[in-house]
Amino acid sequence: MPTASFPGVESVIDAIADYELRYRDRTEEGRHSEEELLELLDSYLPPLVHTFDTQVPPPRERSGALALEKEYYEWRKITSGDPETRRAAVIRSFLATETERRGQFQISRSQNSRLAEHFDAMGEEFTALDLPGHAALAFQSAADLYLPLRQKSRRERALLNWRRAQHSARPPGAARLFEGLYDKICGYGYRPFRMLGWMALTLAVFSLAVWRCGGPGYLKSLHGCLIDFLNPLTFGDLDGSFSGAAQVLLIIESYVGSISMAIFFAFLVRD
Repeated sequence: MPTASFPGVESVIDAIADYELRYRDRTEEGRHSEEELLELLDSYLPPLVHTFDTQVPPPRERSGALALEKEYYEWRKITSGDPETRRAAVIRSFLATETERRGQFQISRSQNSRLAEHFDAMGEEFTALDLPGHAALAFQSAADLYLPLRQKSRRERALLNWRRAQHSARPPGAARLFEGLYDKICGYGYRPFRMLGWMALTLAVFSLAVWRCGGPGYLKSLHGCLIDFLNPLTFGDLDGSFSGAAQVLLIIESYVGSISMAIFFAFLVRD
């Protein structure tokens, strides 16, 4: 028997629809920040979970199926490009997914994996709807579910999307600028091999600068910078054909190289 035919399941779905209407009324007022809207969503979940726990039949009476799974995917059937219609559908889906995740019934490993993938998809939809705070919440839920499943690559992707959503929600300023640079260089640590590109760019820039500041030709300057980047030199190790300014640049490059390599290897061995 489809789970939606149980009166308890239907009552939860009706309650979700009612809360979504309340949420929509708040958004139409146009004077609430996204943070306030997220607090509103969070306030809906305790009564929804209580209704779910007290009225929905246990898994053995519904063949072990997820009770609200049909409701999760309703928003994906929306073909309208209207943002309000899409937002209403994905909010209902979020409330249904989060309610079942927090409910008292044990969820199987495969079901947890489906919930995690669905949170990922909702995060992308919230991002497209320019709701970065909502997207961050969805991606964080996905990452939490991937952890016990030991799906490291998927968890890191969800965490990367979570950090990017948080960055989008942050107001303009120096902190947002540096966060954006951190993302470009190494994807907040979740894309460490990007740092190889950063190292190559650093090497090219310093090689050009050393050459222009008195290095003995570009090729020799490039060779010196490469050796210095991988094995930092001291003033006593430097070729006398490098000018004083070029030697200073090489010393600076050695520090940049040491720090970059240390960070790169730290990211590689991170759990």
